[in-house]
Amino acid sequence: MFRIILSVFILFAIAPASLRAEDPDSSLPETSLSRGEYTLALVPPIGNRSEAKHIARTALRRIPEIQGIPYRFIEEPEEVAGYRVAVLAKAPSNAELTSEWTNALYSFVEQGGVLLVPGLPGSDLYSLLGIRKVRSSHQRERIIFETTSSTAADPILAYIDHPNERTISIGNGHDPVYDEVIWSHGASTGPMAEVLGRFDDGSAALVRNYYGRGIAYYLGTGFAETVLLPQTGGDFEAQRKFVNSVEPSADTIMLLIKALYEANAPVPVYLSPIPQGRPTALILTHDVDAQTSFADSLKFARLAEQFDAKSTFFINTKYFEDRMDIAYYSVPENLEAVQALGRRGHEIASHTVSHALEFDQAPVGSSTVTYGGYRPKKQITINGEVRVSKQLLEQDIFGADAHGRDKAQDRSASEPNTGTDGKTETGTGGVDSFRAGYLAYPSELIGVLEAAGYRYDSSFSANDILTTFPYFAFRERRPGAEESSVIEIPLTLDDALGFLTEETKEQAVRTWKEIVRAHAANETITVLLIHPSDTQNKTYKLEAQRELMEYARKLGAWMGSIGEFGNFWRARHQLRISGISKTEDSAAGNSSSLSIRLNLPAKEIHRWTALVLPASFQKTSAQETGYNTIRVLDADGRRLPHSTGSTGSTGSTGSTRTTRSTRSPGTTGSGGTPGTPGSADKIFIRLQHAGSVQEQ
Repeated sequence: MFRIILSVFILFAIAPASLRAEDPDSSLPETSLSRGEYTLALVPPIGNRSEAKHIARTALRRIPEIQGIPYRFIEEPEEVAGYRVAVLAKAPSNAELTSEWTNALYSFVEQGGVLLVPGLPGSDLYSLLGIRKVRSSHQRERIIFETTSSTAADPILAYIDHPNERTISIGNGHDPVYDEVIWSHGASTGPMAEVLGRFDDGSAALVRNYYGRGIAYYLGTGFAETVLLPQTGGDFEAQRKFVNSVEPSADTIMLLIKALYEANAPVPVYLSPIPQGRPTALILTHDVDAQTSFADSLKFARLAEQFDAKSTFFINTKYFEDRMDIAYYSVPENLEAVQALGRRGHEIASHTVSHALEFDQAPVGSSTVTYGGYRPKKQITINGEVRVSKQLLEQDIFGADAHGRDKAQDRSASEPNTGTDGKTETGTGGVDSFRAGYLAYPSELIGVLEAAGYRYDSSFSANDILTTFPYFAFRERRPGAEESSVIEIPLTLDDALGFLTEETKEQAVRTWKEIVRAHAANETITVLLIHPSDTQNKTYKLEAQRELMEYARKLGAWMGSIGEFGNFWRARHQLRISGISKTEDSAAGNSSSLSIRLNLPAKEIHRWTALVLPASFQKTSAQETGYNTIRVLDADGRRLPHSTGSTGSTGSTGSTRTTRSTRSPGTTGSGGTPGTPGSADKIFIRLQHAGSVQEQ
């Protein structure tokens, strides 16, 4: 069992190099590594295509995309032999499993490959997987990973070090809401296989089987059910708490694959999921949806600025009076406060017009709706809440055309409209992000957001969807729907419903710190929501956020807004590791270097991009394994200046980085055992090139 530790994190030592186009790194001959030495092989569903198989393929593809792992789909059986780590999208039945695929999979593992097979396999794969029979059920609700000394050291479990990772939920997290949850397939094992995880009924959920020189792993669930379905909110209420806790059930499944890749690929390089290669990100958000919230938002803006950070302010544009409250967006002082936030460079985002509890039950409504024609007191619509709030904010804050807005209706014509020429310090010039009131999430929300020009949504609780990682949302809330261009950035920490009060502040902050720490161990993010209300004469909310930000800074976290992080994530999605080569110079004391080529020119690579490698790939003496020099090249072959640092190293800054005990890459090509336990360190390669884009 591996516990999170804090280790001193070295400040990246700058290794400058110019962005010149001439023949880079040509002084020594380069040897290009095969794709299989740095790429994860994905095997799509075998057999005739169907919607279920398309969903399974999508679910598998999303895992390396989210984790930043280079991958390639293997369409033909003979191709798998060129790789070290392969993952199937879906276990094939005997009818689907051709003799060519059967021979290829058995031979792949026998020759030293590492294979992961999820779902319900045909009996022809039983001996490869080390299982004797499988019983399917949709009433299992937990997977418990084994913690004995013989199993806990397996590299696939490298990221399993939190209680909510050792036991994950696949249905009915807090209350028994459903009689049936996702399909799972519990196995009984053969004499040579080891069980690494069990379902709550005792059957095997994760099995390791040595076969020849390699290893085959069997996972008794599918990625479509454990990763993709939760991203639509269809997880059968598997969350154990709704917010303010660590709920990594879907993340744990993804991290099993990341751990296998890191431990067994000969060159396991991946794109950091955090800006600047930081250990984690704390994203600052505030829902401005009460009379006193507007002016008090400026207090939180100033607090963020003290940490050189920007926040996202989700503004509720309630311009009408009802039984709940006044038309607080129409109060001139409130609008002036929002405009001041925009001028200070903070992100202005939409929090609907009405903040209606029944938003998830609202009809879609007309996509041509404008402020002048919208009647929220009579009937709210998804389009009305999404589009009209955006129109109001973009005209009032950014000076944009609001498409026929009629100021004479429902709202005072004397309200100020001093925009900022359509731009802020963040350079967005518009409203890109959305959060629904009460986190209500209608099925059609993402499709409407995309059509209205939004880029980011933060309406899902991370616990509710079992993941903290961002992802591209579907246009409808079902796995088979089309993927949109809207990135979902899940919310984790929420001060509402009495969680953060003057009396509970100490415990609330302690809980939040524990969550940020746990997320840092998985290289994932934490989204904080604090409502800037109850702060006119009280300071406990500001104190709580300050304490959390100070803690995050000690961890070395990146801090900023939804839009800033979303722009980074969108640019990262376009980036690929397109090639790796190495040079050897025995005449220079066994000097060697590793060159990593990216698929984009420098100007299209986000300035916060970072790469990650195991620390064994950098050496300080000729006797150690690894490389003296690491080079990063853009698509044109130009060197990108960067700085490098590693966990477990001491630097002059005194900064810290959360890390975990992970495994070094297994020996390959020599008959060694894959996944030999080794160093916990990683190398972080932070790009520092000029002219890179900040937004995509």
